[in-house]
Amino acid sequence: MAKRVSAISTSLIRRMFEIAERAKKEGREIINLSIGEPDFDTPMEVIEKAYEYMKKGYTHYSSNLGLDELREQIAERYGVDANEVMITVGASEALLNASLAFIERNSTTLIQSPGFLSYFTYAKLCESKIFELKTHNNDFKLSAEKLEDIPKDAGVAFINYPNNPTGAVMNDKEIREVYEVLYDRGVVVISDEVYDRIYYDVKPGSLAGEENAIVINAFSKTLAMTGWRIGFVIARKDFIDEMLKVHQVNGVCAPAYAQKAVAEILEEKRDEKIVEEMVKEFRKRRDYVYNELREYFEITKPEGAFYMFPKAYKGFVEDILADKGIALTPGEAFGEGSESYFRLSYATSMENLRKAVSRIKDFLS
Repeated sequence: MAKRVSAISTSLIRRMFEIAERAKKEGREIINLSIGEPDFDTPMEVIEKAYEYMKKGYTHYSSNLGLDELREQIAERYGVDANEVMITVGASEALLNASLAFIERNSTTLIQSPGFLSYFTYAKLCESKIFELKTHNNDFKLSAEKLEDIPKDAGVAFINYPNNPTGAVMNDKEIREVYEVLYDRGVVVISDEVYDRIYYDVKPGSLAGEENAIVINAFSKTLAMTGWRIGFVIARKDFIDEMLKVHQVNGVCAPAYAQKAVAEILEEKRDEKIVEEMVKEFRKRRDYVYNELREYFEITKPEGAFYMFPKAYKGFVEDILADKGIALTPGEAFGEGSESYFRLSYATSMENLRKAVSRIKDFLS
């Protein structure tokens, strides 16, 4: 086994999912609040369009960069040139492409913490050192002051708003202040904005179009297309060219029929209603869970995505699964200093959430 792989452990999120599935097979009733996937099915209009394009022959390779019509729709939405957009096989492939293209071996990679566990994996695969930018004492938001002591050899920074696992959001002014500090230090910023359209009261800022930023996004969450693997990168042309070297031998291209279907949905603006209805339901769920649990836990109210990150005690996740059959994700998966926290995904039905809240209260009593 290569050393770069031996340093990586299996995803705690997937491990919790497998534990929950094993318990179900043993006959236990498990409420799984550990997986970050919308419980909505892909909208039928997307499925029907994709099927039509399958029948029309869009079942072959597309350009490595992706179909022009989808790149143009994305470029128009984010106010960039289509040459600054590349379609990828989901956001995960885009993140890996960016990591391999820009993280230098033995350099330091900055990772916002709590942060999505995959960022740590990408840095380790690239044989980089990791420096965590901890946000626990600032409502899980980065600030310019937090960046004063970053290592001199920092080359890449991962930031993510709306944030997984906390649901925190930084507005345009806040995120650009952080970007400016990193830009002045010559750091390439990989901004994971995959939840950018799932927000409630605070609109998230975007770094799309910034000179030293690589914006990662996808339609997995906003159009409930996790299994379709349609992601994209927005970055300046020379950055795209470097990532293309990896993408052409890694993901090659996203499914052409899916690209075509999404392009048409965007052109017709039909995605707006889909997202609006989804966010309306997520808001209802967020408000219910937050209002029910805030007297029991220390919780920062999430302003985006579909997670909250309460503070309990180390071992709470194991205890609640064993005693009450509720699967959550341990906070330790998201970086140092999060061992007493847990991630709760409210991307499930109100019925499940009511059952889960009742069991949690019963456990705590």
